[in-house]
Amino acid sequence: MGANVKSLVSTMLLLSMTLPCAAESSVGVGGAGARISFSINVPPVFKVLQTTPKAGGHEYLVWVNMKTISINGKDHRFTRVGETTLFLPSSTDAFIVHGL
Repeated sequence: MGANVKSLVSTMLLLSMTLPCAAESSVGVGGAGARISFSINVPPVFKVLQTTPKAGGHEYLVWVNMKTISINGKDHRFTRVGETTLFLPSSTDAFIVHGL
């Protein structure tokens, strides 16, 4: 039993004399920093909620998530995103207005 105690004491002495871990005792490292960035792609939405025939064309109640849309090559600008009305004059050209 004496040999086991000597071995245990010598092991404890060796462990107490070891140097602390370098990663824990390094000087000057007090924090970490990182940058993260991400982007979100929102697909365009143009949804016709209601259509009303008017003199000279049609008035559409639409919901959009863009401030500008293009119909038959003509840009239509809105003051805000969301529900709005759009008047399109009658045309001899055929075109389709539909939700995406």
